[in-house]
Parts: sequence; C-alpha cells; structure tokens
Amino acid sequence: MKFLFIPVLFLFFACDSTEKTTASAEVVNLTTFEDKLSYSLGADHAHSISESGDPYFDKYKIDELVKGFEAGFTDSTVFDQACEETMRKLYGPEGQKFDTTYVNEGSNCLGKLSGIVFKASWKKKGALSKINFKKAVIGFRHGLMRIDTLVSKAEQGKMIQTFFEDLNKMNGTAMLEKARKLPNTVATASGIILQTLKAGSGGKPAPGDDILAHYILMNSMGDTLQSSFEMVNVYKQPLNAFSLNGVVPGWQEGMPMMQKGGTYKLYLPYQLAYGEAGMFNPQSNSYDIQPFESLIFYIELLNYGKPGTLTKNNVNR
Repeated sequence: MKFLFIPVLFLFFACDSTEKTTASAEVVNLTTFEDKLSYSLGADHAHSISESGDPYFDKYKIDELVKGFEAGFTDSTVFDQACEETMRKLYGPEGQKFDTTYVNEGSNCLGKLSGIVFKASWKKKGALSKINFKKAVIGFRHGLMRIDTLVSKAEQGKMIQTFFEDLNKMNGTAMLEKARKLPNTVATASGIILQTLKAGSGGKPAPGDDILAHYILMNSMGDTLQSSFEMVNVYKQPLNAFSLNGVVPGWQEGMPMMQKGGTYKLYLPYQLAYGEAGMFNPQSNSYDIQPFESLIFYIELLNYGKPGTLTKNNVNR
C-alpha cells in the first residue's frame, strides 16, 4: 500500500497508543496451544505499537484501537480515503503535530491498518487457520496496555519463533514440490531444482570458479529479498564477480549446471541455503533471510573464469 502522509510510514509496525485503562475483569482462559499462540501473536503485534517509542503513545484510545483492529481483520478495505484524511488531520501534513480533536477517529483508523496488516501477513504465510482471532484480540489489547502476562514474554517469544520456523519449512516444502512440476527442470539428489528459462550457448563453470552473474533472490512466497539489478541500476553499485567457494552450498552445486549466457531459476531447500540460522542483519536487528527459509534465485550467468581471474577486477566501495 502507498500512503500520502508521513506518519503512516511507521504505522505498519511502529505506531503506538495506549490509554491508561483499567484491565478488563473478564476471565480469559488459554487452554490450548492454539489459544496461547494466538494470544501471543496478538500481543506481539501490539508491541509494535506500544513499544515503538511514539511520543503520542499515551494519547491514543485503546478501545478504538481494538475496535479498529477487529474491523481491519474482518475487512481489508476499511482503511480508506476517509481514514487517510483523518490521519493527515491527526498528525498534520508534515507529521509535526498531534491534534487531539481527531484522536478517537485516528486511533480507530490506526487499529484498522494494524488489523489489515496482521491478517495479510499471516494469510500470506498460510497460517490463518491456526490462529484463534478472538484470543489474538485479547492479546492485542493486553499488549497495548502492557499487561500481556497470561503467557510469559519468554514463552511468547519461543512460541512465535517456533511457529514462524515451522511455517517457513511448510512453505518451502510446498514451493519445492511445485517447482518439480515446472517445465525444463532438473532435480538433483541433494534437493536443488534448476529450471532453464533460456539456454546458454557458452561453457559451464567448474567448482570453485569465479562467477559474474545477475540475480534476484526471493523467499518461498516469491517476495524479492535482494536484487543485483536494483543494486546496479538504482544504487549505482558495481556488479562484482565472486568465487563459488564463498557462496551457499546450493549455488556451489547449481552454478556448474548452467551455461554462460543462460537464464535460470534455482530452487534451494533451506539446508542448501542459509540453513537453520538464516541471515541476521545486526544493523537492522532483523533477519534478511529467515531461519529455515527455502529460497528461489533468478540467475543470469554472464561470465565465469578460473579462480582469481574475475574477482581481481572487483571494485570495492
């Protein structure tokens, strides 16, 4: 989605709002694993609001946030132009003020956007059937109020991490099974799948050779994680060669199957990509590649050479 006002840039996982409201007296029973997981997912989603550092946190209205969250989960169209206009009025055109006249409507709209994002993200991962939304709403409310203690923080983190990793495995397996049925594919005993999109006319690299290639890295859901085309065309960085000795096992095995000048898709099970650890980025404090993430690479093999023949010309920036 694209929005026209500055504050919404941090609404997805950074906005904040909590009334200092007295905790509900209702008895909440979390009797099953699904109940605890759903509660934890709702609370975790709320933390992106309640722990974002938003200076207007205490002015938002929890009840309106929760109502909006439920509405957004139910209907992805509720964050409409009227909500955009409300948010502009709430924060001002440059995001430099906070007009309490619009705090009720604004809190509701923020909740709507949060509910839309919550549903869309888990739907894409194929996880909605595993979430009890009523329990997630309770967790969301408690997370906003910072009283989400029905499941300990440590247990919340462990449950969510395990859940996410299991989804990565499931989606990776589904992606690989689908790839096996595509035309012009070869599957190896190790589990990689190579699809030829355009056959090359040159030779094939040997293990350990230098490689010059354009690539697009995607996760098992087809989301682009990294692109050499973007690096070169947008960020004006050089396209450097690399050694096959310095890449993931799936590339070490797959590249010698390709011909110079060809275009391919390389499907890698997580064991031959970044494994159980994934790739953590300390600068962003997040994963560039998730643990247990099977990957897809679109590859154009431009050139190859003996070890050291191409990498010696790399430009360092």
